[in-house]
This record gives sequence, C-alpha cells and structure tokens, in this order.
Amino acid sequence: MTNFTRSVAIPMGPAGSGRSVVTWAGIRGVIMDRISNGTYPPGTLIPTEQQFAAEFGSARATVNRALTSLAERGVLERRRRVGTRVVLGLEPEPERASLPVIRDMIEERGWRFDFRYLGSLPCPVPPQAPGEPAERLFRSDPADLRELRTLLYCDGRLFCAERRWIDSAALPQLTDDLLRTVTANEWLAHNTALTLIERLVSARAAGEVGADQMLRCLPEAPLLVQETTLWVGARPLIWTQHSFAPEFRMDLSRAGDGVTLAAPARRG
Repeated sequence: MTNFTRSVAIPMGPAGSGRSVVTWAGIRGVIMDRISNGTYPPGTLIPTEQQFAAEFGSARATVNRALTSLAERGVLERRRRVGTRVVLGLEPEPERASLPVIRDMIEERGWRFDFRYLGSLPCPVPPQAPGEPAERLFRSDPADLRELRTLLYCDGRLFCAERRWIDSAALPQLTDDLLRTVTANEWLAHNTALTLIERLVSARAAGEVGADQMLRCLPEAPLLVQETTLWVGARPLIWTQHSFAPEFRMDLSRAGDGVTLAAPARRG
C-alpha cells in the first residue's frame, strides 16, 4: 500500500524575532501528518489549543485557525467543553466514497465518450489563483502539485474542460503516457480507496477558472463549474475543476445519490 504520509517542516518566523513563530498552515500540516500516521486515530481527542501553542511556540489564535480549518473540511469535530476529536475515517467501510466514472455516465445513455489529454503543467499556472490548489490540498508549497488538463467529448462535441491538480509525490502512477490512454477519473475510480469526496457546484465566468481557451468561448461566458476534492486516507490528494461548455445542461432526474449526470444540451 502506498504511504501517503510525508514529514512537514513548520515554516518559522523571521530570524532574530526573539521567539519562534509558526504559521497556522504549518501547524495544520503537522496535525494532518499525525492523523495520517496514526498518532491521532479516528475518534480520539487531540491536544488542546493551549497544549499545541506550548508545543509549537505559537499564539493560541494561530492554533485556533489551524484547527478551525480542519474542522471546516470535516477532519475534526470541535465541541465546547468536550474538546477536539478526529472524525475523518469514522464512517463504516461500506459507506465510504466511490467516484462516479464520467465515461460510464455518458455511455449508459447510448452516447459516445471521448477525451483528449492536453498534458501536465507545474503549479501554479495563471490565471488560476496561485494559492487555491495548494489550499484545497493542504499544501504550503505549490511545487508539490502538478496540474493535468483534459478535454471531454460527448458524441464528438466538446462539453467539458477538466483541470486537475494532484499531489505528484503521492500519485506517481499518473504519468503523461498513462493519461493519454485513460482518463484520470477512470484510473482513480478503479485504483484508489477514496475516503472522502468533497463537491461544490457554482456559476463562474470562463476566464475566472481558466477554461475560456480550453472551451473556445469568451472569458465572460457563464459556466457551470463542479469542483471536487478527493481524499485518500487522511489526505486530500486531488482537486478538480470540471468546467462545462456554455450550452451544457445538467440532468438530475437519475442522480438520487447526489451524483450529477452530464450531457450537452444539444446533439448535432
């Protein structure tokens, strides 16, 4: 089994400042490492803000921001007068996340699925905000990440631009050669044991998400964008933006489990 745990160096404050000052993101990274390696198993209470502040030589407010960030993403549960416990990984195995395969959702309707892999890029890449992929994947250094770009087609019509950021050290199998033969979505669905899938759907301008050139539309064109974060073990390893073409429509009539089914609005 692949070991997704890596050591994290806590970013320190300016030299000569009189004491060590760590960042909230660095503290968050250490806590995530301890969850990953079993130091803080699911269901256990972790140290208090005061204890972490003493350990790291930081202000309680800095620790609070780190713990709040993890609680907002469903890693921790914070209860007044009880404490903070690890909740990631408490769900029973049969209820753990499964990733829908886009090819299957297209082909089960009798349509033809195809894709074109555009290659990989270092992170960050304009116009994407430099810190967003790193923040979604709890990475203090964007250099750990790699962006994969793919175009998705239905019945020969381009309907989706896929931008996917991955932790390249944790997923070295996702090479350019592999991704020319199979989509990352299909490979991940069949080769990873996902523990959590975070989904967010929003209306965005094509230029805002860097999809205007990929979809050959105006930068101000309104798009439906689905953002997905995939967790393996106690780590978020993949963040994806699926930006659907302006004429796209979403059919939810068969999505009882919350999975969206995608297709172009018109078939030529």
